[in-house]
Amino acid sequence: WYIPIIPMVLINGAEGIGTGWSSKVPNYDIREVVNNIRRMLDGDEPLPMIPSYKNFKGTIDALGQNQYLVNGEVSIIDSTTIEISELPVRTWTQVYKEQVLEPMLNGTEKTPPLITDYKEYHTDTTVKFIVKMSEQKLVEAEAAGLHKVFKIQTSLSCNNMVLFDHVGCLKKYESTEEILREFFELRLRYYALRKDWLTGVLEAESAKLNNQARFILEKIEGIIVIENKPKKELIQILIQRGYDSDPVKKWKESQQKEDSDKENESAAVSGPDFNYLLNMPLWYLTKEKKDELCKQRDDKVSELKNLKKKKPEDLWKEDLAVFVETLEVSHPLRNALDFWPVNLFSTCIDWSYDSLLIGYDISVRNRAGRL
Repeated sequence: WYIPIIPMVLINGAEGIGTGWSSKVPNYDIREVVNNIRRMLDGDEPLPMIPSYKNFKGTIDALGQNQYLVNGEVSIIDSTTIEISELPVRTWTQVYKEQVLEPMLNGTEKTPPLITDYKEYHTDTTVKFIVKMSEQKLVEAEAAGLHKVFKIQTSLSCNNMVLFDHVGCLKKYESTEEILREFFELRLRYYALRKDWLTGVLEAESAKLNNQARFILEKIEGIIVIENKPKKELIQILIQRGYDSDPVKKWKESQQKEDSDKENESAAVSGPDFNYLLNMPLWYLTKEKKDELCKQRDDKVSELKNLKKKKPEDLWKEDLAVFVETLEVSHPLRNALDFWPVNLFSTCIDWSYDSLLIGYDISVRNRAGRL
């Protein structure tokens, strides 16, 4: 499975029903989620979050534990006119018109007409109903509450947040903070694994560059003579001089999940590998190439030292900083893209909006193998 740097289920939300189970998780503001992750990285508790939906102009107010009131937006234009400029979350204009405004306009067997006319001025991203009614009816509606009368007020419950956890088991979460904490503990553990993986990579690359630089310097100074010598003798000289068998190749082989017998057999057959030294082009004996190789060696050593100084929390903070910076640039893309519900530790579809949001983490993962 894929593990992003933030719990995407809190960003995209999730809703569905299956045999014996149903689930509903609202959307939350991505910056609030990031800020809570940062708080936990600093040792603080996450703050409670209120559901949030992109471009929603209404209000969402907390009523109690996991209970919220969602209000659309309505305003009085004049003594006989109101404007409805926002509907509750997940309420479509066509459905609202057919189920609310049409009965108010035509009346029913039990209730007389409430409004005299309405017109629509929507765009692809905004809602706008202009509703006409008598002055007396408007006064009565205002006294009773316009949101209530025009049914642009709904409730939202977060008491049924059932998700698959990281081992694929269904679990009911009592709060968003519980989701955050579980994600945080698992993700931090994998940042520790990532650091170990990156340290191994850099140590191998650093050792390889160090051996190559030393080999070139000793060849230039005449300490090592390789001309007109048998290969076995050259290998023996390199072993005596303390050169390592290809460190990168050796490290990669150590990462392979093979049986110990196969590993021992492979090591016995292959022996030391010094091709990374003996196959270096003659160009590396020039001053320019020698200086470039020494600089690469020093840079790699410095990179390794910097990594060892960092804690797993520091790596996560760096990823979040780059993510937020990228988000500020790509933020307008969300208007044209859909939300894709995912489970707690979701594997994201490459072409969905999830991949754009966590694309930075994908690149980090590629540098750090499967972590």
